[in-house]
Amino acid sequence: MRASRAWLACLLLLPTLACRAGGQPPEDSPAADRQELSAAPGAKDETLREEALALLDERERALADGDREAFLATVDPDELGFSATQARWFDNLAQLPMADVSFELGEEDALADDFDDGELRLPVEFTMRLRGFDSRPVTDMMVWTFVHRDHDVLLVGDRDDKVDLVNGWIPAPWDLAHIEVRRSGGILAVFDEDTSEHATYVMSDLADATAAVRRHFPDWSGRYVAYGASDTTAIAEMSGMTVDQTAGVAFPVLARPDGPVAAYRFAVNPTVVGDVVARGLVFRHELAHVALGADDDRSPVWLMEGAAEYVARSTMPVDDRRRIAAYQLVGASARMLEPTRSFYTGDPTLSYNLAALVCDYVATTRGEAALWDLVRSFRTARFFSWAQTEGVVRRELGLSTKELSAQALAWARAV
Repeated sequence: MRASRAWLACLLLLPTLACRAGGQPPEDSPAADRQELSAAPGAKDETLREEALALLDERERALADGDREAFLATVDPDELGFSATQARWFDNLAQLPMADVSFELGEEDALADDFDDGELRLPVEFTMRLRGFDSRPVTDMMVWTFVHRDHDVLLVGDRDDKVDLVNGWIPAPWDLAHIEVRRSGGILAVFDEDTSEHATYVMSDLADATAAVRRHFPDWSGRYVAYGASDTTAIAEMSGMTVDQTAGVAFPVLARPDGPVAAYRFAVNPTVVGDVVARGLVFRHELAHVALGADDDRSPVWLMEGAAEYVARSTMPVDDRRRIAAYQLVGASARMLEPTRSFYTGDPTLSYNLAALVCDYVATTRGEAALWDLVRSFRTARFFSWAQTEGVVRRELGLSTKELSAQALAWARAV
């Protein structure tokens, strides 16, 4: 399944530059901005604010340097649960190829200062880039809560549920549980304690799936990040179907709300990770979405999903694909293909199988270039409603989608 950018539009915020270490900051540096903000009038506890801003620099240096002790020294040890999650978070990030790490003060107008009970809450932008996988740094909006403890300023919280809801924050596996990272060539896969037992086999299947997809997209780099963790929070947020119905979801990671895209990744349902039979098919489907990237952003849903499913099934002989389609679609009649997200909510099994057959029929009988030309045509086509996508298909292929589905069904049943 493909998640559109719209689902993640509020996930990330504008990236900012990392602080420079040592000496006095230049006048236009983020650190200089912090000093200027710290001197702003109207703060009820200027000392707490100044020390809290200094703590951002300490945590940034500790994380970038891999200094676990220094990082955890900024956290209130009396907050046992938060201390444990911070230790886990540090250990998780240490396994990732991090670059461009920074903690920066965010837009304070969006979050009123809160000094109740001696606490200070500040918006913080956490930025990092996965070296070799993200084309640019990615920023996550956090809310840090600071307190005075025995003459020290310490961190007691780093998120706010209401702010996360407004920003549409979708946690990554390293935010939720202990992870195990596996890397092979251009593949970086993230597992957790419940899925790591399958990691070796999954990495082998991912390599096979990558090779299969690159045969269709030779210009694709084959570099990507895959989530194979047991927590399904991200899948539930991004899928147009229920988690039980969703084998996987590919999605863009935005550097800021209006783009640009830093990377395309995919997450699979944990039931798929342990399914020897299904996971190769699912991996190829999701990787087709990753390889296409933005190329099918304006495609109707039937084409977006049907093309990916065609790629996933293309490792089988064509006559086997036709027989399987005839069995899956027994009793199905020709119909207009669903261009909207109703594709996922009406009868998703029928939607996927019929879309896959139609795309296979076009690629096999007209040549695969005809299928990708249709996908590319939607990138520049002028249409103002999903109903008008029928006109694009007719101009490109000379048939309506109902006529295409009739011909494809006859083709499958003729074997």
